[in-house]
Amino acid sequence: MDEKEIRRRRMAKAARARRKRRRKRAVLAGRIAAAILLIALLGGGAYGVYHFTPEMKIARRLSAADEYVETAAYEEAIASCEEALQIDSNSVKAYRAMAGVYLTKEDREAAEQVLYRGWETTQDESLLQEYCVHLLNDAVADINGQNCTLGTLEKCVTALEQDQANPDVYNLLTACYERLFDGEETQLFCSVMEDGNNSFDKYVELMNRMLAVYQTNPMEELKTEILRFAVPESATIWFEVGRMQDYLNLLGQVAAACDDGSLSELTACLEKAVWAQDTFAEAFQIFESGEFAPIKDFMQSETYISIRDQFIAGTMEYWEGKTYIPVSKEKVKLTQADGQWKFSFADFDTNPDAEGVIEIWGAKQEDAGVQRICISYEPSPENPEAYPHYVYEFFYLYSNVKIKGVEVPQMNYRFETRITTEEGTVSEVIGDWGGEHEWTMEY
Repeated sequence: MDEKEIRRRRMAKAARARRKRRRKRAVLAGRIAAAILLIALLGGGAYGVYHFTPEMKIARRLSAADEYVETAAYEEAIASCEEALQIDSNSVKAYRAMAGVYLTKEDREAAEQVLYRGWETTQDESLLQEYCVHLLNDAVADINGQNCTLGTLEKCVTALEQDQANPDVYNLLTACYERLFDGEETQLFCSVMEDGNNSFDKYVELMNRMLAVYQTNPMEELKTEILRFAVPESATIWFEVGRMQDYLNLLGQVAAACDDGSLSELTACLEKAVWAQDTFAEAFQIFESGEFAPIKDFMQSETYISIRDQFIAGTMEYWEGKTYIPVSKEKVKLTQADGQWKFSFADFDTNPDAEGVIEIWGAKQEDAGVQRICISYEPSPENPEAYPHYVYEFFYLYSNVKIKGVEVPQMNYRFETRITTEEGTVSEVIGDWGGEHEWTMEY
């Protein structure tokens, strides 16, 4: 083999070696490129997965809510919070953020509802505590603003139901009591609340809720508040007559749970008032029917005569009144002095909306040694600003009756109708009313 051939083979071998090295470098470069691409893809995918987790979705919506609040776009902020809750209804952060939006727009009631809704859904104690703090702060604001209502009391009771051991609750219950029953006279139990509901119904509801808490855990502090609210300290308390039995039922529940003897006097007074109302139900039916003749039997009944005699003698228990004692079906007044309770029914002066007022005549009026029996009835005028007004008076008395032109003294009924018009008052009298010697006179 000549020298030329040897050089050719060496060059060919070197060329093969170079091509082999280039192939290796290309493969390595390809592998490196593939690895880099894979790393890039994996990194980008992880970012994408993280970017679309529920936590990040919620965070973005709550961040958007913050931005809306900065521009006072509160409805959009609330909508963003709702979207967050649609992603995860157990997101404590979302409930707290939505409550914050409502607080910023000064809607405390809505904020409290959101916090309570959040607690009901998540059972997160921090939401419940925040809810109670807001309730008590609202109650403080009401009290300090001289705007304490049964709504204020309800906030305290709601906080009590969640945290019975909180001393702030009891301090605020006492403050509510002092504001609600402050003063000599209260119409609280016969008024209408802002939402149109009857205030006495709300009072009974709140008392029952306090009783339910007490029965679960009978703490002495709560017993004190229940008894305090059961017997208001105002000197005069107005009630709707139709609610007296409801109040008696409530006092019975309180007595069964935590009576200390302080309810007995008020209970006895209310029982007597219910009895009086039931007693005169028959008389109201007679007067309202317009057929007055049956009132004679009512006047002569043992019960009516006993009532009259007790008022004359001053021995009537609980029922307050002198000479002309009103009975009506709408309102009753409870009064207390030195722990003694009394009641009386409203007349037209104290309740112009009364449908009608009966008057018991408790005056001592004897004719020839015989005590008169008297009762009267004034119906509500069809138009209080117009005339005529009527008063019907019924007497059983000893007086002269004309028999064949001769005046003969004897017991007889007399029925007098007083009619008041713009010109004055006219009386129409029927003597020996319903008797065989009936006579009429007008003056």
